Amino acid sequence: MSLPDAVLVALFGAGLAISGRPSTAQSAPAAATSPAMESVAIYVTPVSKKGVPADLNPGDLTITEDKVPAKIEKINCGKPEPLLLGLLLDVSASRRRDPLLLSHYEALHAFVNQALTGDDATYLVDFSDTLVRLGDVTNNRAAISAAFGELRRDLPRSSTSMYDAIEFTLKGGPGRSAHRVLVVVGDWEDNSSHIGLEDAVEVAQRNSTAVYAIVDATDNPTYTKTAYKHSLSAAKKATEETGGRYYDVHGEKEFDAALQAIQVATGGSCRVEYSIPKAAATNKGIKLRVDAHSKDISISYPRTRFSAAP
Repeated sequence: MSLPDAVLVALFGAGLAISGRPSTAQSAPAAATSPAMESVAIYVTPVSKKGVPADLNPGDLTITEDKVPAKIEKINCGKPEPLLLGLLLDVSASRRRDPLLLSHYEALHAFVNQALTGDDATYLVDFSDTLVRLGDVTNNRAAISAAFGELRRDLPRSSTSMYDAIEFTLKGGPGRSAHRVLVVVGDWEDNSSHIGLEDAVEVAQRNSTAVYAIVDATDNPTYTKTAYKHSLSAAKKATEETGGRYYDVHGEKEFDAALQAIQVATGGSCRVEYSIPKAAATNKGIKLRVDAHSKDISISYPRTRFSAAP
């Protein structure tokens, strides 16, 4: 049974601790944390050479912050916290030329229904040069269907302010008590934002949100090779810096495959808890590095951590 929308908004919005479904936790031997140490938690996504999620133990990783080694305390894989799944959808004028747009909406609707379990929740936002919130944070299936109904009626229009949309969607949003993911779907060509890509990436990092990008542009006949190359570069940077992944899709089957890959990746992500010597308070980002000891595992992780939300 779905939780009431008001309860979900209160839980996610207030940043309260939420207990997720049981999962297997691998813990390092208990040790007292020094008062000079800071406790940190991040999400990482380990993937094997076969492209499937890999399990992790504390001894499988090395983490450094600004080149200072961290002590890994615990790793929980398999959705240890509720997933907060945001969808940010490009409805600028260039999308009018995409003959698969409505079928993509159907695929996204099915993806959300499959991805959400238990206390997970979602929200939908579309954007052109303005942003439209299509309902509140919810896991209610009827409310989700209504939001997608609004999306279908919101016809493509105007220019593209994707970086502004990322900022407005995430800044001041729900707290850190969930695994936060934002899936951005569009041609990834921004032409009217007031901020740049690096600013949008920083907002995602400050709000502990992994960005997943679906670059869906090949059905646009006006899309130049230069624009296509620039879009892929922007998607690569936004996802690598925040711990997500990007997918360059060509047609309906690849779109569906990208959604399936995102569902697998988010479901196989791991919450890593570690301690690190406490640094002086600063508004500047802390550079992260996460290395797997096995060459058979690659890891997506946020490249920068901020000690507090702005």
